[in-house]
Amino acid sequence: MAEVSRDERGELRLWRGRDLVLDRDVALTVFLTTPQDPTAATLIRSALARAVHAARLEIEGAARVLDVLEPEHPGGPSAAVVVSEWTPGAALVDVLNGGPLPPGVAASVLASLAGAVDAAHSAGLTLGCDRPDRIRVTSERQARLAFPGPSPTSVPRDDIRGLGAMLYLLLTGCWPLPEGPAGLPSAPLGQDGVPLSPTTLRPEVPVELSTLELRSIAASGASGGVHTGAAVRQVLERNASAVQDDLFSPPTRGQRVRPIDPLRARRKRRIKFGASMVVLSAATLLILGYLGMQVISVFTDTGGTPLVIATAPPPSKPPAAPSPVSSAPVYVRNVAVYDPSGLGSPDHQKDVGKLLDGNPSTGWSTDAYVQQFPRYKKGLGVMLSFEVPIAVASVTVTSPSPGTVLEIRTATSAYPQLEDTTLVGTATLHTGSTQIPLRAGPPTRYLLVWITRLSGPAGHHHSKINDLRIQQRAT
Repeated sequence: MAEVSRDERGELRLWRGRDLVLDRDVALTVFLTTPQDPTAATLIRSALARAVHAARLEIEGAARVLDVLEPEHPGGPSAAVVVSEWTPGAALVDVLNGGPLPPGVAASVLASLAGAVDAAHSAGLTLGCDRPDRIRVTSERQARLAFPGPSPTSVPRDDIRGLGAMLYLLLTGCWPLPEGPAGLPSAPLGQDGVPLSPTTLRPEVPVELSTLELRSIAASGASGGVHTGAAVRQVLERNASAVQDDLFSPPTRGQRVRPIDPLRARRKRRIKFGASMVVLSAATLLILGYLGMQVISVFTDTGGTPLVIATAPPPSKPPAAPSPVSSAPVYVRNVAVYDPSGLGSPDHQKDVGKLLDGNPSTGWSTDAYVQQFPRYKKGLGVMLSFEVPIAVASVTVTSPSPGTVLEIRTATSAYPQLEDTTLVGTATLHTGSTQIPLRAGPPTRYLLVWITRLSGPAGHHHSKINDLRIQQRAT
């Protein structure tokens, strides 16, 4: 037997053992307690009960629980053990011996573990993947919970934070949460005390992965946080790429994980920016030179075909008059936040009814987003449901968020796929009221107000809508 690791936050040990009867290696999650601490003993019994329930799950991203052993001597020091099958491969931190992984590879490695978290939470269980010590990477290059048995005080939210922290670790070589495992460097912090984003440290990291990581490790109750394993898995699978064959290259003796240096990353970004500006300047000069030659050719007699300037023909008929608008009130049966991304809970769902209360001083707002749409989300909106189908002529939006870009779309259900909706109008809001005329179409029972660009400064993008008024066409 050999101790693999230990959790310094409590009396918990991770061992690799040998089943002599069946002649196989096993993983042992060992909980230690003493009679002088009845509270700890109670918590451990609760953790063992959860491990027994977890034994019924057979999921790819977690090792199968084989047995649960409770202490037989209540009068002295005791140990409770969760026995599970051994996971061949390598410890999660060992895959970083060559430095942080390519973003697509990191996403691919963690996708199955996110699936295991989703399955466990759907069954009402906590998986216990809040520490990298518990995770091994299989020969198929998939992260797996190798030591089942969540710590006594862990909750499902800890699984999500653990996924985000391990994504940060694979992308940067640093651990972003407090009380990290020994030997792992802590993540560099920004002025707000939050770990610097992986994209800041490595510009090649996709913004979507970086934002997923930051929202996953956000404290409980934080606005816009990621709360489900399904949402994490969805983003990881979308960004996954083939895993390198040398992922398990043998470590050099004494080699440590090499974290990203923030100063070096900043210098690299400056160099890339300078090179981009040189290329842009050269392209601009070429374009200006070409346009100058075209202007000269217009005023120079080259002996070729004379330049003819054609005038637009007169319109064959006057433009049609706009359809009359009815003054009859429009009854909205329901209004709800529409967010097809599945990333986190709907933004301020409790306030969405204020869009229709007729009070321009109250309203609904989005969360504050670090990245502008559509980099983290394609967009966000509110869906209006009418009692009967109506022919909508225009939508008047009252908002204090200038620069917000809206699309108005009709739909055939209250929560359709975005590609199944029909665009009928668009506008960029200014402060106050903005009327958005809509193209004529068949009556609809569902109208989507879809935000494709948020207001606000860089790093704090958000928009607010105070009031919505619907005008329908006269019949």
